[in-house]
Amino acid sequence: MKKIYTSCCIIVLVFITISNLYAQQYVNGKVTTATGNLAGATVTVRGTSRATQSQEDGSYSIQAEKGQTLRFSIVGYVPQEIQIGNNKTINVVLKADEGSLEEVVVTGFTERKRSQIGSAVTTISGEDIRRTGSINPITALQGLVPGLQVQPGIGGPQSTPLFRIRGSASLDPYNNQPLIVIDNIIMDDNMVLPNRGNDQDFGNLLKDLNPDDIENITVLRGGAVTALYGSRAQSGVILITTKSGFSRRGLGVSVTQNTQWDQAYKTLDFQNEFGPGTTSSDLDFIKKPDGQIQVANPGYNYGPRFTGQKVMDYDGREIIYSANPKNVLEAYRIAPSTNTSVSLTGGSDQGSFRLSYSNNSSKGVTPNNNFKRNSINFRGTQRLLGKVIVDANVSYVKSQARNAADVGGGNAMLSGNTSAGSVLVNFAGGIPRYYDTKYWIDNYMQPLGGWNRADRTGFTSVLYNLYENNRIADDDNFRGVIDVQVPFTDYLKFQGFVNMNYLGNNFENRTRGRDSAFTNPGYSTSTVNRFTSQYRGSLNFTKKIKDFNIFLIGGGEYYSFTSKGQAANINGAIYPDIYRLSNSRNAITVTEEKPRKRNLGSLFYQASFDYRNDITLNFYGRNDWNSSLVYNDGHGTYSYFYPGADVIWKFNETFKNKLSSIFDYGAIRLSYVEAGNGTGAYTANTGAYGANPNYLDYLGNQVINYGFSSNTLPNQALIPERTAKYEAGLEVRMLKNRLRADFAYYSQDSKNQIISFPTPSPSGVTAALLNGGTVRNRGIELSVSGVPVKTENFSWDTRFNYTRNRNTVISLPFGLEYTSLGGGDGYQAVAKVGGEYGTVIAPYAYARYQSVDGNGNPVDSPLNGKKVLLLSGTTTLYERAANYKEGLDKAPVLGSILPKFLGNWRNTFNYKTVQLVVALDAKFGGLAYSATKDFGSWLGTLKSTLPGRSPEFGGIAYTTAAGVARTDGVIYDGIYKQGSTVNIGGKVIDVSGMTHQEVVDAGYLRPISAAAYYANSHSWFRGIRERSMYTSSWVSVQQVSLNYDLPSTFAKKLKMNGLRVGVYGNDLFFLYNSAPDNFNPYNLNDSGSGAMNEGSAMPYVRRFGFNINASF
Repeated sequence: MKKIYTSCCIIVLVFITISNLYAQQYVNGKVTTATGNLAGATVTVRGTSRATQSQEDGSYSIQAEKGQTLRFSIVGYVPQEIQIGNNKTINVVLKADEGSLEEVVVTGFTERKRSQIGSAVTTISGEDIRRTGSINPITALQGLVPGLQVQPGIGGPQSTPLFRIRGSASLDPYNNQPLIVIDNIIMDDNMVLPNRGNDQDFGNLLKDLNPDDIENITVLRGGAVTALYGSRAQSGVILITTKSGFSRRGLGVSVTQNTQWDQAYKTLDFQNEFGPGTTSSDLDFIKKPDGQIQVANPGYNYGPRFTGQKVMDYDGREIIYSANPKNVLEAYRIAPSTNTSVSLTGGSDQGSFRLSYSNNSSKGVTPNNNFKRNSINFRGTQRLLGKVIVDANVSYVKSQARNAADVGGGNAMLSGNTSAGSVLVNFAGGIPRYYDTKYWIDNYMQPLGGWNRADRTGFTSVLYNLYENNRIADDDNFRGVIDVQVPFTDYLKFQGFVNMNYLGNNFENRTRGRDSAFTNPGYSTSTVNRFTSQYRGSLNFTKKIKDFNIFLIGGGEYYSFTSKGQAANINGAIYPDIYRLSNSRNAITVTEEKPRKRNLGSLFYQASFDYRNDITLNFYGRNDWNSSLVYNDGHGTYSYFYPGADVIWKFNETFKNKLSSIFDYGAIRLSYVEAGNGTGAYTANTGAYGANPNYLDYLGNQVINYGFSSNTLPNQALIPERTAKYEAGLEVRMLKNRLRADFAYYSQDSKNQIISFPTPSPSGVTAALLNGGTVRNRGIELSVSGVPVKTENFSWDTRFNYTRNRNTVISLPFGLEYTSLGGGDGYQAVAKVGGEYGTVIAPYAYARYQSVDGNGNPVDSPLNGKKVLLLSGTTTLYERAANYKEGLDKAPVLGSILPKFLGNWRNTFNYKTVQLVVALDAKFGGLAYSATKDFGSWLGTLKSTLPGRSPEFGGIAYTTAAGVARTDGVIYDGIYKQGSTVNIGGKVIDVSGMTHQEVVDAGYLRPISAAAYYANSHSWFRGIRERSMYTSSWVSVQQVSLNYDLPSTFAKKLKMNGLRVGVYGNDLFFLYNSAPDNFNPYNLNDSGSGAMNEGSAMPYVRRFGFNINASF
């Protein structure tokens, strides 16, 4: 089937290309604005398929005849139509009107004017995407669309961003991403997976898109898209439209070169006062028998103060004992990237084509992290038999991502994690502050090969893995679509398409031997192939009857997804540095993924009635037949229907005579829609109980073992998920469109969710597949824009976006109080009934004092609510909430991971042909947890561990039990729990309810050393996780770009039609950041909706670049 489809695509494309090489007579001219030439404007001959685009100097050329009408349009400007007379030169000046209401938006079935759509929609031009230099086009949408939250990935250029529209509707934290549609090809969720908290993020299919091929991106946020695209769109839709060809004289050539550099410019706030050691054992340097002094053992950084003297390092070198504040940034590199695109365009009065090729070569700031991509795209449109229009689009991409930076964290010394990329976590987790990173980068390997163990910090193990091991992800992606439009009359036409999408992922793990001569290497490989196909056909009816414009559509669709994969790894290698399965010393291990297939059949309709351009009514309906809800015996609730409706009232048209002096445009929109959804392939049929012939006993003998084929208990009565969405919106424009506002309120309830819930261990399974749970989303979106200053040559356009979303969990099945969305040891983000989606609970939070009576009942007391201390011998510790017997809450709620609101302020300044863009992005609220802060505080590397270390930093003087005078004493904040006693000279004294300061003042205990205080408060074994929770709020200078269209006279001297140059900077710096210890707020090791963990401590990275676009 794939071969037949590919062959048909090639035949169609060749035919279109040859047909379009013949030219006819042309009309020429120039498209300009009030400030200069306008490139990229679409010029069409109304009633035909002929179209072209203006060049960099605004010029255009199109085949047309006298009496025909030319239409000039581009996003952000009011379209114009001009009838052709005797003059063959037509120049036009377009007026700025950002978000023009006449703008045509591609929806699920057809093209509609934005003013006829009853829910929120935003279109972003390809130029706004391209100027960011982002590999993943979703990252380029950050801050541009109200209601869309985007946070960049941190694992390198190939990384997956976190992105969601209007919060989270599903209790599955990885099932809340919007539907991605590229040129009518639906990207299956399995192809655009979010990062699921893996140590390394190799990205998804979206990294394989060439930004220079993108015409625009439309974000459909409202409920109507669910009826249009089916149940897959319940979290919104992001439509990516690629560029098409256009009619012109001869061949057009466009060359775009983008070059940029990523720079790690800032990292955590480390302390640079004290070296390695612990005050309990390393009060000074280690003295060697020959009288030399050597630095103390690594791991902790509470040792001697830096004095600049000469000491012996671990490997016997003499070094200067002083801090190296730049040793973290020295582990990273300046990372250059280039993207080169070349496109050819051409056409005639019967069609057009565009052929493009792109090469991308990018590096990440983490050593050995590289990304390469080659893509080719062809799109052609051809008119056949005078009326039939065929549009074909084929794209092939081959990419490779190598050694993504570690975003899951892990400290090589503490947890044995030596994966490529865990750089900064190791520095936070005990690498001495004097560490000479440059020296060890040059000496991480032994002379005969393998890891250099002379570095007792163990960091050379990380460096060895960074530079010598390779984890490689190769993608092959082929997409193709053929669209056909057959008009039967002026008001009735057939429209249909067939498309396919193939994504092949191959992953290799090449582990170079860590021992001498590179012995004991490892190698594994895996392959996953995914394939989708879609067929859709519809009849479209468009007719004006008296005062009504009527649009009707009805059709059907069939969608299919298949996936299969396998993996293999060697068991011992014969030779080092040969990474093939044939190099296995013993039999290789092969595992195969169970093939999966999922089908979806649909029937749909849409009916639209527009009355006098005042009121538009839209009705939608769709019925899906979902194979994922069909059981082995054929039963199941696999058919579900969902309706929708919306209305748009343009009150400025209704009251034109009264309101025209106030409103240029005013509209109220209301919508309601329902949606259904199924589950994953074969999920409903999993978990059968029976014999497992592949079970081996402890001697390796094959035996028959009975058990569940899956750890999830199946459910033979699943019903579809159901979502109901409401939306109300108001859009107004005033002062000749110089002041614009768009407001939306939405509410959404998602119920009967198909979720795998945990089960008790005696059941024999770990989870059960259930229907249950209702999540409510409510929020507001506001976009206010205007043109404060506008002169003949200068204009200032400003836009502010505000988003506020609230997720509430209404119910969970079987009386459950909450279900986990993510988290770690001692804390979780949960969906809690009556609380917010993403509520943070922490059994390892501070215990809060609770007074009780003689019967153990809680009573009021002024002590209630204070932090609880416990005694372990004579050592004072904080008590964890989960362990405090008298506590009323064993897992206190600390807050929510959801932001309070998002904001973006974007300013565009135009002076003649120069454009300056300055954009600020902001997020306020939302808890995050930092494992790096726990490590860095425990081991004494962070600046926040200086308080108490010496009198200079507030340390308290005291004398140890051994009679040693110290000045690094710290007093705990809290009171001792019930039953706390100390033994003074054989006398037992009850200190319950006393503060640590009171006990010290009474002479019962001593202050605790700063090292012990931070270690006890943050260690994995005794620490309080609440101490490393923080509210993540920030305001960043997200983008500054400057673009200049060179004068056409200059371009023509270079034999060009147009020349544009630009420079830009992204993520330049933060104006405000609430994260402690200068943590990068983008550092989340997960892109699911339960993401709250920082475990990689990646540095701050900013980007500088320039681009050149030349057209011929």
